[in-house]
Amino acid sequence: MTESTGPVQILAVAFGRGASFEGRIAEEIDKLEGTDTIRVIDLVFLHRDEVTGELLALDYDDSGGGDGRLTLLDGADDGQLVAPAGAMRLGADDIRQAADELEPGTSMCFMLFEHLWARDLKRAIADNDGELFAEGFLGPDAVKALAHP
Repeated sequence: MTESTGPVQILAVAFGRGASFEGRIAEEIDKLEGTDTIRVIDLVFLHRDEVTGELLALDYDDSGGGDGRLTLLDGADDGQLVAPAGAMRLGADDIRQAADELEPGTSMCFMLFEHLWARDLKRAIADNDGELFAEGFLGPDAVKALAHP
């Protein structure tokens, strides 16, 4: 039997003071989900208020059957990003530690998502007795180093 899920990736993004959240990121995520490019498995957003120092923690909730939305967590220790067995897991302690390290006015987002676009490719590889032995993403510096002059 061939595997029917695409690669699962965790993306961690830090936002400095003055970041302006105008909905563009959410729009892009919605667009990618709407075209079946990705499927958001989980998402946790953390923000430390610049004035009060209070923590805002939002968690992705897709219990409604397809229309995921962010819901307020009662503190960062309630959330965790869970990947399939054997995959990377970002638990409540990790999220709490990240929240504790947030400077006032800064934010952090962790998103776990499946690359739906790669499902058929993975299936075709498996159907031809291919075996994935390495995968990963290159950061901007590595891509720049590979670029031809």
